[in-house]
Amino acid sequence: MATITVFHQPVRAISCMSVVAPSICRFCAAHCGILVETEGGRIVAVTGDRSNPLYRGYVCPKGRALAEQHNHPGRLLHSMKLGPDGRHAPVPHAQAVDEIAAKLRSLLDQYGPRSIAVYVGTYSFMVPAAAPMTMAWMNAIGSPMRFMPATIDKPGKAMAMALHGRWAAGPQPFRGADGWMLVGANPVVSKSIGAPPHNPAGALHDAVKGGMQLIVIDPRRTEAARLATVHLQCRPGEDPTVMAGLMRAILRDDLHDQAFVREHASGLDALRQAVEAFSPEYVERRADVPRELLLRAARIFATSRQGFAVVGTGPNMAPRGTLTEYLTLCLNTLCGRWLRAGESLPNPGVLTPAARPTAEPIAPTRAWGFGERLRVRGLTNTAAGLPTAALADEILLDGPG
Repeated sequence: MATITVFHQPVRAISCMSVVAPSICRFCAAHCGILVETEGGRIVAVTGDRSNPLYRGYVCPKGRALAEQHNHPGRLLHSMKLGPDGRHAPVPHAQAVDEIAAKLRSLLDQYGPRSIAVYVGTYSFMVPAAAPMTMAWMNAIGSPMRFMPATIDKPGKAMAMALHGRWAAGPQPFRGADGWMLVGANPVVSKSIGAPPHNPAGALHDAVKGGMQLIVIDPRRTEAARLATVHLQCRPGEDPTVMAGLMRAILRDDLHDQAFVREHASGLDALRQAVEAFSPEYVERRADVPRELLLRAARIFATSRQGFAVVGTGPNMAPRGTLTEYLTLCLNTLCGRWLRAGESLPNPGVLTPAARPTAEPIAPTRAWGFGERLRVRGLTNTAAGLPTAALADEILLDGPG
């Protein structure tokens, strides 16, 4: 049985008019512990809660801006309806639901289920029932037109995983790692994958202080880069060049996990041939990364006992984002950075049935060219979902559907 401890800090008054109360930030799924200061019922400041033993006072810049967001004059406080005069006015919620339902029924009857699409935005996932209920409703009406932000901000993650294949047990965890690589990620600010979401800045500092060697590939000198053992400050968009150069160096010195690759992977000879042109000298000329730093980073990552390489959202928005993700997966597989049989899962589940994954590969699948086909440019469904960038054109295009 799992034990859940709730940490409670009483509300306290800091002046005759100001009150500070503990709460949680709802800006993202990390749900950091925060202190909210109010004056006369109005939020005036949001800070991290240092008494919270899990978050230890951490809150990101977006969380600290919650007061401004909450008090913004353009914030919607009611359901709104466009009137004949071209202006929006508040409308009772029940009335809005009834009118929307009637409109949807009319569209279904006249044009069929494909005339109705849904976009499940990022913040919908913060409400546990929102996305499942939305998809259940779409299943009920039979509409395949489902769009998500994954095809805008990080399509390469799902696409690369489909092309590369998955490891059923998942990656090696951050806790206990002695070598870690961040590609265009800065967990101190963005809570990118890699460091734990609760106080990633503290987790990263503690890990480096404890001896973990950190490799950061990023054109910017970020907070994470300042902690790095090696910072490969490449030209923007040249992440694939650096990844290919790292793998070439590892293969040249036989530093890869030969037993893991031999038993669980295929295509090593093709990979070796593909990265052969990315010598340290070529990487230095093209990506502006000094050859000695490239070779040092390759050796650190390949010889670490435990670690992983993760890619942030930024490289997915740059040219060749899917290639960056794919090559990073190849690097992780080359160095055997996946959980093995008998090792502990970092999060097997608490409120859900315990996960029981197996340490085995799952073959690649189709990354695109399947499922629903849009009327716009013949675009199809993908491993990341229907292309959201084409949704506006799909709406505006005349004709059935």
